[in-house]
Amino acid sequence: MFGMGFMEIMLIAIIAVIALGPEKLPTAMVDMAKMFKKIKGGIDDAKSTIDNELNITEMKSEADKLKAQLSYSTESLNAGLDNIMNDDDDTSSDEEAPKKKKKKVSFKEKEKKKSEDEDV
Repeated sequence: MFGMGFMEIMLIAIIAVIALGPEKLPTAMVDMAKMFKKIKGGIDDAKSTIDNELNITEMKSEADKLKAQLSYSTESLNAGLDNIMNDDDDTSSDEEAPKKKKKKVSFKEKEKKKSEDEDV
């Protein structure tokens, strides 16, 4: 108890018996026990209050972090979707443009046309 051994507690009890006398000692011991109980209760209340307050601030900071992550994720998702939509629009116009302008003809087809023209 409080880092004291049996000998220290006996020494304090002997000094208390000498100082207070045997008549007042039991009431003094009861009063001291009540005082220690009140102090311990006050300390426990203070600890629980501090723990609750620290937990609330910790939860608020964690909620703020999650909110920031969520907003960042939605922004990046929206940006990614916009890029995908723009890429689809660009590729479809690029693919259609060469088909309209130029028709690709292979070397074999050119030779085939030449041979047909010569036959006619």
